[in-house]
Amino acid sequence: MNEESPDRSQQSDTESFKYETLVDSMNDALGIVNNKGILTYANQKFCELLDYPLEDVIGKPIISFVDDENLFILRNNIRRRTEGMSSVYELEWTTRTGLKVQTIVSGTPLPQKDGVHQGSFAVVTDISWRIAAEKKYKLLAEQSIQGLTIIQNDRYVYVNPAFAFIIGYTVDEILAMSSEEGWNLIHEDDKKYLLRLASDRRNGTATPMPYEYRFVRRDGSIRWVQAFSSSTEYEGAKALQVLVIDVTEAKDAEEKLRTSQEMLQTVMNTIPEYVFWKDLDSVYLGCNENFAMVSGTETPDNIIGKTDFDLAWRDVESELFRALDKEVIKTDCPQMNIISPQLQADGREAWIEVNIVPLHDDESRVIGVLGTYQDITEKRLVEDNLRKSEAKYRSLAEQSVQGITILTSEKFLYYNPAFRDLVGYTDEELSPKSAGDVWNLVHPEDRDELRKRMEDKIAGRSVPPRYEYRFIRKDGKIRWVESFTSRVEYLGTQAVQTVIIDITERRDSERELRVATDRALLYLDLMGHDLTQQLQVILNSAALMQNAVEEANKESFMRVIGDSIRRCARIIEEAKATEQLLTTPIRERKLDEALKGIVKAYKSQSENVDFKASISIRNALIEADDFLELLISNIMMNAIEHNPKENKAVWVKLSEVKMGYEVSIADNGIGIPDAVKASLFDTSRRFGGLGLHTARYIVEKYNGRIEVHDRVNGNPGQGAEFKIWIPKPIHGIS
Repeated sequence: MNEESPDRSQQSDTESFKYETLVDSMNDALGIVNNKGILTYANQKFCELLDYPLEDVIGKPIISFVDDENLFILRNNIRRRTEGMSSVYELEWTTRTGLKVQTIVSGTPLPQKDGVHQGSFAVVTDISWRIAAEKKYKLLAEQSIQGLTIIQNDRYVYVNPAFAFIIGYTVDEILAMSSEEGWNLIHEDDKKYLLRLASDRRNGTATPMPYEYRFVRRDGSIRWVQAFSSSTEYEGAKALQVLVIDVTEAKDAEEKLRTSQEMLQTVMNTIPEYVFWKDLDSVYLGCNENFAMVSGTETPDNIIGKTDFDLAWRDVESELFRALDKEVIKTDCPQMNIISPQLQADGREAWIEVNIVPLHDDESRVIGVLGTYQDITEKRLVEDNLRKSEAKYRSLAEQSVQGITILTSEKFLYYNPAFRDLVGYTDEELSPKSAGDVWNLVHPEDRDELRKRMEDKIAGRSVPPRYEYRFIRKDGKIRWVESFTSRVEYLGTQAVQTVIIDITERRDSERELRVATDRALLYLDLMGHDLTQQLQVILNSAALMQNAVEEANKESFMRVIGDSIRRCARIIEEAKATEQLLTTPIRERKLDEALKGIVKAYKSQSENVDFKASISIRNALIEADDFLELLISNIMMNAIEHNPKENKAVWVKLSEVKMGYEVSIADNGIGIPDAVKASLFDTSRRFGGLGLHTARYIVEKYNGRIEVHDRVNGNPGQGAEFKIWIPKPIHGIS
């Protein structure tokens, strides 16, 4: 037995060491007092809490570390330990340097020995951070630009300045209001709605979040707000916390959007196409007037809720249309250039060419289909007549105002006078052309695709009959055409017959209409978003300046107001600057000279910007207009203004790329996230500013393209790089 005693002693010391290590590693303070209130043990956290070394803590009365105000609390809880009771309570300690530390104390009596109280131990948790957080929350609430209020017993018991500003009363006036006076702040038409929400909350019924209602300000004006409410506890009792956001301007913007949508409906009713859209069950949600007329519903409103079986077409045609819808919805892929017969409301037998594409929500989920079609009855009739006899075909082809060609992959078999006039050559010039020369009539960017389509058509593979591409006339001018192809046997040879319609003017008109529509929507967005946002900044700054006491603060708010006013003026000037974009003529210009002039101008007027230009190409001729400088300046300004760094760098480079020139403008800013790049130039998403959207319109007029990339590939945070490609002038072949 005696031989085992050292081992037991060693084991006991080990266990004691383990427990002491465990206690010292606790995140909370731990102290033990004897039955006389003297500290007999304290862990390291307890010493750090009071800012005393261990030797100045052990052996000291526990009451020596609190002030007189907290002495009563401590003694009362020590008394409870002598009665064998545990307790949890808040206590403020005084540190060695006199600082106050807020804590929660969890005290427990030590086990009694022979029925005698031995003392107690307590775990002490520092909650100073929570007190600071509560103060910070109150500070944030007071400084928030969103309204915050707490309602208790149908009265306002707390409101922040922003809430008071929204409804046009002072904080003290609102807090002094009776329940009835508080309800009188609510618009009469919204009181019943809010009372129902209050009843639902009391009954545990889910309420909408957020919800909207109106306040009536002191001056009688109406303010729409969006509210988020939640239950809370205020001064020990249940209450309702409500966050309100002033959405009056957003409501106004919604009205403007409605007007814009009406304008879009007008545009759809004006174009010659037949347009419709449906939900996932092929139930019609809308259409344009052309479609309503042939479907038998007379007006677009009457088609809502109907299916194809409710319209004028035959059941077999309705089945086809529904099958196309299902395929598009299932595959999320469009069905294009589908030819189908259609019985129309006036009894007319028509042939149509249908295009159906999927509609998506903001999360790219398919929510329905959008369809358009053209009436191709007359075109089919022409094609049928051409197939009936070679003689009749020849007569019709020679007199046709549409270009007609027959060719194989090797040679030109036939063309009619309309085609000859379209490309601007004489018979003497066209007849001897080889197959390679004939392909040179097609725009270089369209040749490969057109050749592949023709080869597929000759081989009997499925090819949509309709296609749009460009011809280069002898004089170098570009003509857009729409072609309809079919397989034919001509002089014993399998070939492709193509009916060619000059759609240059139509495309120009459609483009002008699209640009005009985009600009109208962009102007509407500017008024509803950019300008409204700046006006809100001016309004808020003016309100804050009115309450500012120090002159320095007033001057700061005045600078903010001045910057916003200048921003508004610049937005308006940028919008006005491109009003003549569509009508300004194109001419040959030297891209390198324009680029050098812009870089030189920006170098002279930009501080803290290091320009690094690489423009070695000379006489970089392109077809452009007087807006070329605006195109480059908008991208250059974007690289400078959206770079928050103190020392900015801009790299400018001119390169020859394929059949054109590429201008690269890069910066060392914060870059553009990948999720934003794809929609940067999309006017419907408005990620880009006015300058970027203007740049898109200009570069499209030049038949070029604009793209955005990372300056350092794969690292958006190292800055952005905009690439503008503009084609070289194309001249006809002799």
